Amino acid sequence: MYNDLMKTFTEQSEQFFSPAIKFNQLVAKNIEQLAQIQLDATESFTKTSVEQLKTAAEVKDVKSFIDFNASQLTAMNKLSQQMIDDGQKLTQLGNEFKEHLDAISKDSVKTTAKA
Repeated sequence: MYNDLMKTFTEQSEQFFSPAIKFNQLVAKNIEQLAQIQLDATESFTKTSVEQLKTAAEVKDVKSFIDFNASQLTAMNKLSQQMIDDGQKLTQLGNEFKEHLDAISKDSVKTTAKA
């Protein structure tokens, strides 16, 4: 009898806390992916900035100045494309989060309806 009571209590506790645990895992995964996107963006921006500083330090005449200005345009295009790509990654991350959250909600409703 005591074993049955504990088994029932354990099962009900698992059912009750399961959505919260799944939600916490989903949030942790999302934060990890968001942090990775931010780290990648920071690394790319830093690398491009350092490259441009090195190029600026090499300006010694009119031709190298013109080359530097051309490299600035290339760097801006690269950073603009990176921002577009990062925006798409963030949109995808948000959509996946919503889909998983909807699935957790549906599972919770089904579990609650059974009880």
